[in-house]
Amino acid sequence: MDTVITNLIKRCKKNDEDAFNQLLSHYEGYLYRICYSFTRNKEEALDMMQEVYIRIFRGLNSFDETRPLLPWLKTITVNTIINHTKKNRLPVTSLDGEWNQKGSGSLEFSPADYLAAEDDPEETVIVGDTSDIVNNLIAQLPEQYRMALTLRYHEEMSYEQIAGALGQPLGTVKNSVFRARNQLRKKMQACELLEV
Repeated sequence: MDTVITNLIKRCKKNDEDAFNQLLSHYEGYLYRICYSFTRNKEEALDMMQEVYIRIFRGLNSFDETRPLLPWLKTITVNTIINHTKKNRLPVTSLDGEWNQKGSGSLEFSPADYLAAEDDPEETVIVGDTSDIVNNLIAQLPEQYRMALTLRYHEEMSYEQIAGALGQPLGTVKNSVFRARNQLRKKMQACELLEV
């Protein structure tokens, strides 16, 4: 782990508020992106971030600074999202639209990947409409499938990382991603977004 981060963690363990603020500011963009990707709502994402910060603060004293920090932060964030989603029944998001524009991961069958022609305004409108439809289809997936699919393709987490973050067996995670992709593909075919 980076020595700067390690030193910040050690200072945090001595109740150094400035160190904690520095540590959070280093990762806040990344953590916010995860929260926002699930809520698609700025206020909900910021509320969730507050919960994440509280959990980080409470757990940091027992964190082993010889281990990488980012996977630990990601696990805390994902668990907070799961708890928040169950409590508030938040819609969990899409794997299309804004993510593709930022260059992050996308599904191999994402309509925007093969429909968009940047110099054709008509196709741009069609792709925008298609993205909205895909977002709605993903929101209809069971929560477990949405979560696994989002972590796999948006966060580009390995199956092992997802299993650790969700506290599920590796086989369960692989099955969830497989079923999520199949269900999404069938929904897209039913909407004539994909050829059968």
